[in-house]
Amino acid sequence: MQYTREDWIKAGLDALAETGVDGVRVEAIARRLNISKGSFYHHFRDRQDLLTSMIDYWEEHATERIISAHGADRTLEQLLTFVFTTDKQREAAMYAWAKQNAALSQRMAVIEKRRIHYVTTLYQKKGLPSAEAGERAHLAYLLYVGWLVRSELDTPFPLEDPLELLLRWA
Repeated sequence: MQYTREDWIKAGLDALAETGVDGVRVEAIARRLNISKGSFYHHFRDRQDLLTSMIDYWEEHATERIISAHGADRTLEQLLTFVFTTDKQREAAMYAWAKQNAALSQRMAVIEKRRIHYVTTLYQKKGLPSAEAGERAHLAYLLYVGWLVRSELDTPFPLEDPLELLLRWA
């Protein structure tokens, strides 16, 4: 089977989610894909090129495509339901990685602003004034990040009540 650049990126993101950034190694990913590591160099210059590509891919699929695919047609309820019911191992892994990497941390701040701005527009669509919409969007995002951290623990944490409260406030 011929593996594409995207296959390598997805396998890298899976490794990141399972073992952290230290587990994103060319040899390990090649074993996972059951191919020689030589094929890696057809798609990437080095490991850093793969890591950068993983960040780009994640940003595109976890932020930009979600925003552009639904844009003005999506409701706040639909977005919140989607993000809180989707498996977020990769998302949590990106946050964990950002704690170790200053450049990624700065990029995450830009991504978060983009996400919060989008949620703000959804609150405004519901008739909230701009300032209040922004405050609620920040609160919703903080709940989301807290859920990411909390979801890694063994003890379940009921999300229904806080999510319902966010939706009722709108």
